[in-house]
Amino acid sequence: MNLNEKQHGTAGRQSRPATGEVRSSGRSTWWVLLIAALGVLLVGCSGEYFATTSWPGVTVNDGLVYIAFNQQIYAVDPSQQQTAGEYPASPGKTAYYAAPAITEELLIVGGYDNVLYGIDRATFNVRWNFNLAGDRYIASPVLFDGTVFAATAGNELYALDLATLNELGAVEKPDEFRRLAERAAVRWTFEAGHGLWAAPLVTEDTVYITSLDHHVYALETNTGRELWATKLPGAMAGTPVLSVDRRTLFVGNFDYDLYALDAGSGDIRWKVEAENWVWGRPALAGDKLFFGDLAGYLYAVNPNTGEVLWRAKVADAIRGAPLYDAERDLLYVAGRKVASPGNISTRGIVMALDAADYRTVWEQPTDEAIYTSPALKDGLLLAAPAQGETLLLVYNAETGVLQWRFAPATK
Repeated sequence: MNLNEKQHGTAGRQSRPATGEVRSSGRSTWWVLLIAALGVLLVGCSGEYFATTSWPGVTVNDGLVYIAFNQQIYAVDPSQQQTAGEYPASPGKTAYYAAPAITEELLIVGGYDNVLYGIDRATFNVRWNFNLAGDRYIASPVLFDGTVFAATAGNELYALDLATLNELGAVEKPDEFRRLAERAAVRWTFEAGHGLWAAPLVTEDTVYITSLDHHVYALETNTGRELWATKLPGAMAGTPVLSVDRRTLFVGNFDYDLYALDAGSGDIRWKVEAENWVWGRPALAGDKLFFGDLAGYLYAVNPNTGEVLWRAKVADAIRGAPLYDAERDLLYVAGRKVASPGNISTRGIVMALDAADYRTVWEQPTDEAIYTSPALKDGLLLAAPAQGETLLLVYNAETGVLQWRFAPATK
């Protein structure tokens, strides 16, 4: 079959399980729980408080780590092992899970109340809010050249002028005059066929974004005009990655595949079969491309040809993206791994592998599964568990020794 036929909706191989179906009964318990949690993300509640389950969103900037989880956003200094602030001061009615975008003065974060917030980094007060979205924000906003790109779990992608947003101020209930003022901040909008769960990849001329409608879209950065749209067999909820020469776009798919697309046309160049959903974005590491899947396999492939150089089962599930540390030539991976056979309690793993020979350099079990991508800061590796009292685990990136746990005070 010509791979490019899949752009036009050709079904995937019939021998493979349907999307969401599990091959191994041993994974059925956690899979059902994960799907149930994800289902909550799609249930609307008219902006009022509701119980929900997801994993933290983490951003590192200027020595601080910002964690969006449940009803608060925390600023943490892992080097000093202390908190630097939080918003709101006490848990409110809105849930936050998208990693914030950072400016010199602001945290920009979307809530499950369908509102995008600009929060002062110094005072943790809301400077402005944007209220026109029709659904909540699961994906992180992206700031690029004075424009905030914000995707909603409905199907909307907004390109917003930051300077205009900064003039808006904050309101609790926008009236029609306020909505007119907010519309003035909208440079353009784009609507996909289904939800947008991943942050867009923004370049000077093109915005790339994946959708649950099975499409990868390329849009003109300045206007939002659609340049191309490639349909793949499964839904997508991960941010694409561009090759070093910016000619190839790599994207994971819920059809158990990683695809390489021509960045200019959207044509499929090659694909690699995985054992389960490929959710998180891949990671370029020199002349290799690494990615994980929800069966817990980690893959190293040639980014030019798609040749599989190495693969191994290192966990029970890998949802987040691997992280490459060029200074140490290490690849960091976090995921879910049960403590022992027959133990159905949720457990996690954080590990470092040598990117050259794939050997495990260090490995640490965690009390809870980790579905967020790990992050680096000043020689420290940061991992955010999905549940439990601990929101952040801080390791020595070279040795794997646990340095600190951040657990917010109960209020």
